[in-house]
Amino acid sequence: MRITELVSRIQGEFKISPFRILKILSIIEDRDISFYLKASQVEISQQTFDFLVKHLKEGYPIEYITKKVSFLGNDFFVDENVLIPRIETEDLVILAINLIQDKDLKHIIDIGTGSGVIAISIKKQLPKIKVQASDISESAMKIAQYNAEKLGVNVEFKIGDCLDPFLEEIQEVELIISNPPYVETSFIEKSHLLSYEPRVSLDGGADGQSFFKRISKYSHLLKTKYLLFETSEFTVKKTAEILSEIGKVQILPDSFKKERFIFISPYR
Repeated sequence: MRITELVSRIQGEFKISPFRILKILSIIEDRDISFYLKASQVEISQQTFDFLVKHLKEGYPIEYITKKVSFLGNDFFVDENVLIPRIETEDLVILAINLIQDKDLKHIIDIGTGSGVIAISIKKQLPKIKVQASDISESAMKIAQYNAEKLGVNVEFKIGDCLDPFLEEIQEVELIISNPPYVETSFIEKSHLLSYEPRVSLDGGADGQSFFKRISKYSHLLKTKYLLFETSEFTVKKTAEILSEIGKVQILPDSFKKERFIFISPYR
């Protein structure tokens, strides 16, 4: 169908502006919006129309349609096997990079890497350090490996839960970073906006603290480490309390001034 027909049909059903329709369409087709503004007779495929309707009607993520997300200036492949990276996680990576440079750290691990954005972005910025990453999902691991190869960085990936894949070399690890599952189960079950993303990447249990409780059980191994975690602004104080036995805990804000990150440093 022609672009004019598409806009007319979408506008009639969803009551949104033509500009917003064209903006979403430009993302789906990976074109500049000016292309559609200048070419009113351009043909749009039925598949693209169906994707557009699915996004507007069901909240289906555009990133899963385009199979792409931009993160700190690099394009990463994503699909329904991995979480869609949020802008707050860019803040987490920037904090990590600054910490690594300030403390001259040489060996870091990323737990629950998903698409690999954290580990890959750090390695790309700091190519001389050793970066390892893990995930419990083999499907996610394949995507992370693909992204690392595509972006030309060498990250060592391991399958496994929490710290288990790294226990043999934990003495050498200096920084542990993670954007783990921290959403409360009840919230996920009520939110259709999260229904397309892998639950294993989101569900932090009844109180959102399952991952942090598991990490705290390794506290005897972590007393000399730095740890940096993303969590929920609504449960960050509870998370800080759980992790306080590991070391000195600080709560840090994201770029929206919301308390989002937990930073743990060794007691001196």
